[in-house]
Amino acid sequence: MKERMNDTYYVGYEGQPEISFFFESPREKNTLKMWNGYFETLLDLMTQFALSDEGILHEYCAHEGWYDESPWEIQNIDAAIRLFESFDLNKASGKQIEQVKSIVPDLSGVAHQMTTFLEKAKIKGCKVYIEYD
Repeated sequence: MKERMNDTYYVGYEGQPEISFFFESPREKNTLKMWNGYFETLLDLMTQFALSDEGILHEYCAHEGWYDESPWEIQNIDAAIRLFESFDLNKASGKQIEQVKSIVPDLSGVAHQMTTFLEKAKIKGCKVYIEYD
């Protein structure tokens, strides 16, 4: 089986907490690995303007899902795609942005990578899992 790894948003953070998203088809395994700080900051900012009563944001706010069980299956890929597509730094408060200003330039790219990865899995008809380390 061919393995494809995208760790663009983990390079430079080796040894720090990571989060990986993966899906498998019969011919290949695709993994998107990133520094957990990017992912949690992205979700934290999105709690300001996105509904957090279901899906990934709910799991993040409740510290369930991938925090309890790894790997954890994303139950609604369409909702996850919509969530990451909706990321807009302009909707986040200035105070919160100030606290993470060193990584702000990367956050839109992280959201785009997530969207692209999830769309690829959806097109291939694959389940997507989150592994938290």
